[in-house]
Amino acid sequence: MVIYHLVYAQTYLQGVTEHQIFHIGFALLLIFMMSLQKDSRYWGLKLLAVLLSAGVFIYLRLSYQRLELYGMYQASIPDLFVGVTLILLSLEATRQRFGPVLPSLAIISIMYMFIGPYLPGMLRTSPMNWDIILEKLSIGFAGAGIFGSILQVSAVFMFLFMLFAALVEVCGATEFFNQLGKLIALRFKSGPALAAVLTSGLIGSVTGQAGANVTITGSYTIPAMKRVGYMPYQAGAIEAAASTGGPIIPPIMGVAAFLITAITGVSYAKVITIATLPALFYILSCALYVQFQAAKMNIVPQYEEVNYRELILRSPLFLGSLLIIIILFVAGRTALNVSFWACAAIVLISLPRKATRPSWKKLIDGFIRGASLGSSIAVTCATLGIIVTTITGTGLGIKLPSAVGHFCGNNTLLLLMMTALVSIILGIGLPASASYLIVAIVIAPLLITQGVALLPAHFFAFYFANFSYLTPPVAIAALFGAQLAGAPYMRTGLEAAKVGIAGFALPFMFIWSPVFLWDFSNPIVSIMELLICVLIIIILQAGLVGHFLTLLSLSERIIAFAGPVILMGYLYTKNSLYLSAGTLLIGLSLFWQIIKRKRITANQKPHIEQGK
Repeated sequence: MVIYHLVYAQTYLQGVTEHQIFHIGFALLLIFMMSLQKDSRYWGLKLLAVLLSAGVFIYLRLSYQRLELYGMYQASIPDLFVGVTLILLSLEATRQRFGPVLPSLAIISIMYMFIGPYLPGMLRTSPMNWDIILEKLSIGFAGAGIFGSILQVSAVFMFLFMLFAALVEVCGATEFFNQLGKLIALRFKSGPALAAVLTSGLIGSVTGQAGANVTITGSYTIPAMKRVGYMPYQAGAIEAAASTGGPIIPPIMGVAAFLITAITGVSYAKVITIATLPALFYILSCALYVQFQAAKMNIVPQYEEVNYRELILRSPLFLGSLLIIIILFVAGRTALNVSFWACAAIVLISLPRKATRPSWKKLIDGFIRGASLGSSIAVTCATLGIIVTTITGTGLGIKLPSAVGHFCGNNTLLLLMMTALVSIILGIGLPASASYLIVAIVIAPLLITQGVALLPAHFFAFYFANFSYLTPPVAIAALFGAQLAGAPYMRTGLEAAKVGIAGFALPFMFIWSPVFLWDFSNPIVSIMELLICVLIIIILQAGLVGHFLTLLSLSERIIAFAGPVILMGYLYTKNSLYLSAGTLLIGLSLFWQIIKRKRITANQKPHIEQGK
């Protein structure tokens, strides 16, 4: 599977649709063969799934030209059987990798296409023959269903980036992050926690998967945080929030960034450029949390010796590969071409040193892990294609925004709140890319009709879908973090939401402040709004932790919450009264903190002198 995709990236062996057939065929075979190898229970059914996957793959490839030309009008009984089998295999493979929620939504979608003509009111659809429905969903090759644009994103864009994520670990780049964490610990009181924020975010930008990223980096960041004094639930929460920030950090950002490009038609280079500023804000917010928490708990870091030689020698593994990715994207290369050279670069850079040179076994293990990650994305995109075709093909994509618009009227704030809520609810049981896609198809167009710009509307949905990984009661990233830290799950989830609070504030800033689109047409206003956003992040995080220059009293914490909320009101209304009130509250709070800090310092001085 890996060799085929690497060769295709350079030679384009066949058309895009034929490539999608190979892509999904390999993915289904791999998932069911790995399932058979992992657990011998129900081996007969699993073996049948393997044989059916191979049969469907071969049949579709041999019949491709006929199905593409005449499939919608001259489908035979074997064609329809293969179509039904492909749908069932895709749903089962998705269930094995991501649980029952997404396949259940797909099944409901399929049922809706059949029963839609008999439903009342706005839910009623035009009647369609069952064979036409199956062709639309599976073997029609008409840019819809399983072989729609969503699977194309996986086949053309994502697979080799998943391989790159696996090679980062195989080629020893994780040791670079380990040494970088030790170096950061020498300079900052928050030490390992701040290192976790930075390194987990960087690795997460490559993998694009919050849950998987927690398991990759959390195995060494969480124990380090616990050793210096962070509580287990805090260590798990910090790692969960840092890893969840990975998919919003350019230049890769996981599959959702490619979906934004595919849906909006905006270039990938522009998408990652727009994503840069909010990503920096999020990293700042998480870094402030760990710094404030370290000061509040009076944490004294345990300094570990930094191996500067390893830090320098291993830095090209990640930074060199990352630089190549950025240069190629700026040069206008396709994502397929960029991902190929990223994989080639990290392997080539690792070869000169024995310490980083992967053995053949390690390299093959990396290929297997990359193919496994890529297969998971492939079957998810195939299932998403079914859901999206139902929404668009039945007219539901037009009717639902109309209903939501009727409920919200011209109240943009209410519409944003509803969009955020829907994204979070969907994100509880779906991958972030899946919940973003559904919201992007259904509600994002309505936001645009209300005057919201194209990219902010889509980033709004994407951010809330992504940060649903931190929202209890089903916070997937926090669940993994809690397991690694040996902490209570619910407490870890609630703390993770505090660490990643910026992830829930930034989408609104995106909508209300043009500066996030790099719009500096009015430089004074833009710079002022940028400073306001920074102030909101700082004071909000201080209020959540309960520490700024010194401990915050209850009244100070209330002010620390009120000030940012009022300033957000200014961004929404552009009313200078909100700006004055919010600035005054925060100014008074800061003034009082300075006085308290001086008193504490003055009281400590005699004790220090007495101790001497």
